Amino acid sequence: MKRFNRIVFLLLISFIFFIACSKVESFAPASRSAEAEKKISVRGFGTQLHAETVPAVVERKLVKEGHVGFKTDSIKETTPKIRKMIDKYKGFVSHEEANNYSGNKSFTLVARIPVDSFDKFIEELEKTAGSFDNRTIGIKDITSQFVDTEARLKAKKEVEKSYLAILEKAKTINETLAVQKLLGEIRGEIESVEGQLKLMQSQTSLSTVTISYYENKESVFSFVKDIGRAFVGGWEGFLHILIAATYAWVFIILGIVIFVIIKMRKKKKK
Repeated sequence: MKRFNRIVFLLLISFIFFIACSKVESFAPASRSAEAEKKISVRGFGTQLHAETVPAVVERKLVKEGHVGFKTDSIKETTPKIRKMIDKYKGFVSHEEANNYSGNKSFTLVARIPVDSFDKFIEELEKTAGSFDNRTIGIKDITSQFVDTEARLKAKKEVEKSYLAILEKAKTINETLAVQKLLGEIRGEIESVEGQLKLMQSQTSLSTVTISYYENKESVFSFVKDIGRAFVGGWEGFLHILIAATYAWVFIILGIVIFVIIKMRKKKKK
C-alpha cells in the first residue's frame, strides 16, 4: 500500500511540474512581447502617435522599369554620350535599334542599369536631353512570387535527398534504374526553378531603361529644299543630254548629209 502511495505521489508531483512548465512557456511570449514593446520607438506629433515597428524579415523584391523619349539635334552626337553615361553607372546595352523612314531618323537603346543607380541615371539623362517628350517609370513587386519559388526549390531539393536515400538502399538493378529516373526528373525541375530564381534576381538587381530619341523633323523648309533639288536635278539632266548630244556629233552630221542627199534626188526626179 505504501508503495502504491509513493507511486501516486510521484505521478502527482510530475503532473504538477509539467503544468508549471507549461504555464512558464505560455507566459514567456507575453514577457518577450512586453520587452519588444519597450524597444519600439514612438514618435508623437500633436495628438497623433506613430509606432515604428521592426522591419519585415523578407526583403521586398522589386522590378523597376522605365521608358523615356526626347528630341535631339543629332543622333550621331547623342548616342556616344548616352553610351558613356551607361558605362559610368556600370550598366550595359542589351538592345539597340535604328530607323530611318522618309528622312525621319530615330534611335532606341535598351539599357540595364543597377537598381541603386536608376534614379541618378534618369536625372542625368534628362539634363543631357534637355527635356523628355515622354517619361514612364514602373515598379512591380514580385516578393510573393520570389518567396513561392524559393519554397518550391527547397521542397524539390528535399525530394531529391529522399530519392538519394532510397537509391542507397536499392538492391536490384530495376530498383536502381527506377530511382535514377526519378532523380533525373526532379533534378530537371530543380534546374528549371533555379533558372526562374536567377531571372528574378537579375530583374531586381538591374533595372531596364528604354531610351528613344529622334532628330528634328523638317516641314516647310524640307518642301522648299525638295523643290530646289528638283530644279537643280532637271537642269543637270538637261546638261547631261547636251553632253551626250555633243559626243554624238558625227552621227548628227551624217544624218543631216543623208537627209540633204535624199531631198536633192527628189528634186532631180521632178
